[in-house]
Amino acid sequence: MDDSYQQSTLSGFEESEPKKPLRRRKRRIDELLLGVPKDELKRVSLNGAEIVRRQYLSHIKEAMVTIRPDGVIFNNSCISKMLDTYYIHFFIDRKQKLLIIRACEEDDKDGQRWCNEKEGIRKSKKITGRPFCFRLYQMMGWSRGYYYKVCGTPALQEDDEDELLFVFELNEYECYALTAKARKAAGVSDDELDAEELRQLNDEEQASWEQAKAEGRKVPKPIRKERLPKDWEDGSFGPKYSEHASRVVIPRVEDLEPFTAEAFNGQRTSK
Repeated sequence: MDDSYQQSTLSGFEESEPKKPLRRRKRRIDELLLGVPKDELKRVSLNGAEIVRRQYLSHIKEAMVTIRPDGVIFNNSCISKMLDTYYIHFFIDRKQKLLIIRACEEDDKDGQRWCNEKEGIRKSKKITGRPFCFRLYQMMGWSRGYYYKVCGTPALQEDDEDELLFVFELNEYECYALTAKARKAAGVSDDELDAEELRQLNDEEQASWEQAKAEGRKVPKPIRKERLPKDWEDGSFGPKYSEHASRVVIPRVEDLEPFTAEAFNGQRTSK
């Protein structure tokens, strides 16, 4: 590991005071479609109920970011939701553990190209950035033997409601094991991992090779065993209705420092 990584700080991650979540939008009830008058509908209390986390259900169409030790990639669903956007700014709210992205112009300072374009269609591209990811893993206490997927939520900038943001709650992740080859390619040495954790990673990879051999395949299937945050292991489906915020609490963007291009990848990103 480069000494500059080990000495890196989180000075680029600014904190801000959370704001109150916005009220949910009321939706019209079509009595004709339901076939029942509104005043005859049964009343049900949600107090005490749990809102099921989207990570427990299929969410392949959700906007998502994948974070690896050497870079990040936003999926096509996320890219398609931010129209005409080719460059983005990264913001970090360390207090709330949020990654926030906002569209910017090609020549804006600290902008990052986040997609490729082919035949007029924007597609995902990997944004390489080992220093940024090292700091992010360090901030979150994540293991560099895994990569992490986080769902995003659209939001509007507080002082400019025409400015679309995507907010990723880093505490609500899924993580997947990296193979030994993938760890090496990402610049992760075995010395960085706990001995027991390294043994488990190697055992899982060995088991996948043995399964491939038994099935007559030359290459094993990718290791897709997901792991979720430990504090979700209480058997619940999600937070209580009374504790759940349907929208992420967004800090004021002007209170956050964009993560600089130099800190992201050790040098200015070429456009």
